[in-house]
Amino acid sequence: MSGWENFNPEEAKVAMGSALKHLDPVMLHFFENCVNCGLCEVNCPYTAAGEEYGPVEKAELLRKLYRAQVQILPRIFPWLFGAGPPKTKEEVDKWVEKAYRCTNCGLCYVTCPFGIHSGEMIKVLRGYLARVGRVPTLLKAMIDAEASNTLLENKGLKEIWSNMLDKLREEGVEFNKKNAKYLYVTSLAEAMMTPGSVIGAVKLFKKLGIDWTMSDQPLSMRAPIGSLAGDDEATRVVARRIYDYIKDMNPEYIVLSDGGYPYTFFRFDLPRIIGEKPSFKVVHIVELVEEALHEGKIKFKTTSESVTWHSPCKMGRFGGLIEEPVKVLSQVSSGFVKLGSHGIFNKCCGGGSSIACIVPPTQEMMEKILGMSLQLTASEKSFLDKLYKDMLVAGKAKVDEIKETGASTVVTACVGCMHTIGMTTKAYGVNVKLKMLSEFLAENLE
Repeated sequence: MSGWENFNPEEAKVAMGSALKHLDPVMLHFFENCVNCGLCEVNCPYTAAGEEYGPVEKAELLRKLYRAQVQILPRIFPWLFGAGPPKTKEEVDKWVEKAYRCTNCGLCYVTCPFGIHSGEMIKVLRGYLARVGRVPTLLKAMIDAEASNTLLENKGLKEIWSNMLDKLREEGVEFNKKNAKYLYVTSLAEAMMTPGSVIGAVKLFKKLGIDWTMSDQPLSMRAPIGSLAGDDEATRVVARRIYDYIKDMNPEYIVLSDGGYPYTFFRFDLPRIIGEKPSFKVVHIVELVEEALHEGKIKFKTTSESVTWHSPCKMGRFGGLIEEPVKVLSQVSSGFVKLGSHGIFNKCCGGGSSIACIVPPTQEMMEKILGMSLQLTASEKSFLDKLYKDMLVAGKAKVDEIKETGASTVVTACVGCMHTIGMTTKAYGVNVKLKMLSEFLAENLE
């Protein structure tokens, strides 16, 4: 049973220490230097769903916790400075509502004149809320199964992975080959939601003629899913298990076809979490393809299909892979057209940071796969129903942008973006095909 109906003020007070552990020099800058100018609200996808969901409003909740612990006057007179934890169930429910109206897309960060990343603050806030029993039930179930390495003990998930392995064996994949130059890292979520991207990546590897391998077991649900709820311990456990496997395989490169949060996890977060400088480099498959195209080592058929590119926030805004996908897709499609917001200010789909993973349509899908019914309290069900409605509002700007291009196909490289845009385009009656980048490219190999 979910803890959504319960709240203990004393536990909420004690849990503040979990947020304090993240107060390093960078977080201290985020905490202290916001002038409440509101410029970040311009680009935040959730401002459209309500002014109370602006980045400053959401990050203010973490500042309340910090003020109560690190500033003298707020510690003495908390009521004067808005300091301290939530005091009632109604208040903590409001905190949860705001914390899960953030995709951590980074648009607030690139908009802010002082470089304040409210999304990272809200990520810490979610960790605090997890300590007081506020993690969505489906997300918590996935976190626990991933951390205990029992994902494949579920019949439905095991069947999905086994079916993927059968297809990969047909492609002649050599698994767990030590010292291969490239280690392809995929996930159970990719096998479940976008299997074409995995098969497409394998076909591209074969065409490129590179020395590569992959695991015959899913290393995670996607990347450590605990990070989406601020569960530091679960994230560390899964990160260490993944890192130990990679070290054992000893590749020069990690290659990903999912450019969502797994991309930033492997490239930026993993070294910090495990406390070591990895010997390998992290690349997205589009980098290999773009280089091969430049060197004339790979060719594609030219299609007249009208195609546009939705850049995942993690791969593009955070990772800098903004023009590479465009260069490749322009070679494949004579009808390629950029989205209006293409570039560093590319609009977010609205479903990142677990939001699209926990809304009712996804929950219904997962219940069928898992063969079980998730028992939700009335409060959590109400929370999720409203979250879904707000997600559709937050995603409308992206849908409108897609519609304006007139494209018949939207290509992306993020499992979450694929799932979200699938829901939002359907909700607004925009009929487009959705393809993962590796799948689209593989279909058009010469």
